[in-house]
Amino acid sequence: MAVKKTKKLSAQTTTTTVATGEKFAKVDANGKVTLIDLANLKTALLGGLNLNGMMDGVFIMYHRKSDDFPLMVKPHKWTALQNAGEIADGVVVVEGGKVLVVAPTEADSAGITWSSAAVSGGATTTTDRVTAMNDWNGKANTASIISKSTASAVTNTSAYAPGFCNLYSRANANGKGLLAGKWWLPSVGEMMMIYANMTKINYCLSLITGATQLLENWYWTSTEGSATHAWTLSLSNGNLNWFTKASNKGRVRPVSAFIS
Repeated sequence: MAVKKTKKLSAQTTTTTVATGEKFAKVDANGKVTLIDLANLKTALLGGLNLNGMMDGVFIMYHRKSDDFPLMVKPHKWTALQNAGEIADGVVVVEGGKVLVVAPTEADSAGITWSSAAVSGGATTTTDRVTAMNDWNGKANTASIISKSTASAVTNTSAYAPGFCNLYSRANANGKGLLAGKWWLPSVGEMMMIYANMTKINYCLSLITGATQLLENWYWTSTEGSATHAWTLSLSNGNLNWFTKASNKGRVRPVSAFIS
């Protein structure tokens, strides 16, 4: 008599995706095995919950290549547009009457310093934590910091946080979009807005070709504590602290506005 061979599940290949036409086995109370496809399995598991609705408040912005017009779409619409040749400017967050565009990429993964030496930017300087958290003037802060750059205290090159953001650029197929000069180093308030929406932003970033994720690490802001120090925010636990501008390295994620 032939011996029936069985396969152990533990010996099977592990995959991370489901191909079109593949189905899952399910067993009813009587031991009967039937199959279910991915769409129906999702519906059953979610109980009617709309996953797209969970992404309310975040969008992917792009300058349409046909006429360079600025648009933003819900995340589930982006893949088709990207496959058609559109290039993302960034992830838009709309919250509390504020609109912020978060860049798809950031500075060197090792981090960069804020400036080459102590320097007073002069736009928003405070040692008070609450005042810092209410600073939404990242654009004005960055412009002022860049204007104070000197040979002895450099801020305006891509080697330093304000300069990196000021020089950052995202162009569509026609060379249009959020180009250099339209980005800035976020203030503490703007960085807190990013932290509050980090999971949704990272989901959107995962849909953009070449984008990098926000990490649970320290990020520079344009809010200053003094000529020597600037505020940083940890995206790990929301810790708000000072770093020394010329010696400490922090991550840098530029931001912009929904503009043409």
